Amino acid sequence: MKKKKLSKQQLRKNQINKDKKFNRITIISFSLLFIMAISILTFYNFGCDTRFLYHKWVWYGNEIPGEWACMNDDNLQLHKTSKVAYKNNDYYFCSQNCFNHLVKNFSKFAIVPDAISGDSINKADALIGLREKGKPELIYFKNKQTFKRYYEKNK
Repeated sequence: MKKKKLSKQQLRKNQINKDKKFNRITIISFSLLFIMAISILTFYNFGCDTRFLYHKWVWYGNEIPGEWACMNDDNLQLHKTSKVAYKNNDYYFCSQNCFNHLVKNFSKFAIVPDAISGDSINKADALIGLREKGKPELIYFKNKQTFKRYYEKNK
C-alpha cells in the first residue's frame, strides 16, 4: 500500500492541531499543579484552624481528651495544652498565666458543678464535653451517666 502524500497546507493543519492539543494539555496540567500547590499551602498554613473547626463539630457528644482543654478558661484549644500536677491532681492549661490564675483562685475555678446533677466535682476528675456543637465552651461531668444524659437531652 502506498502512503498518500500530504500537501504542505495539510501538513501545516496537522501540525497546528497537534500544537493546540499539546498547549491544551500543558495548560490543564499546570493549572492542576497550581491548584494543588495552593491547596497544600493553605492546609499547611491553616492546619491548626482546620483541626480546631473539625474538633468543635465532631467532638460534640464525645469525651474530650484533657490535653485539648484549658481548665482555667473552660475552652477547647487550638493546640495541645500542658499537663500540670497540682495538689495530687492533673490539670491542663494553655499558658503559665492560666495555671497561676487557677492556683490563686483554686476553690473558685477548680471545683465546678456537674452539668446535669449539679454535684460539685474537681475538674481534674471530671469528664469533659462540649456545651454546644460548633462552640469551644467546655462543660464537666461527674460520671458517664450524666455525660450520656446531657447529650441525649440536647440532641
